[in-house]
Amino acid sequence: MKKSILNLGKTLNKTEQTQISGGSEIVGLCDFRGNCPRGSYCADGYVCLRG
Repeated sequence: MKKSILNLGKTLNKTEQTQISGGSEIVGLCDFRGNCPRGSYCADGYVCLRG
């Protein structure tokens, strides 16, 4: 079983993982006005994303 799982593919580095998951990185939480740090935006009303 372990060998069949290990043969599924290669391990992805951080850059490749970010590209697959949509290219956004969580950088914090939005404030009560929906503001986030410079270069990021408020998604879903509570989490700040960059990318």
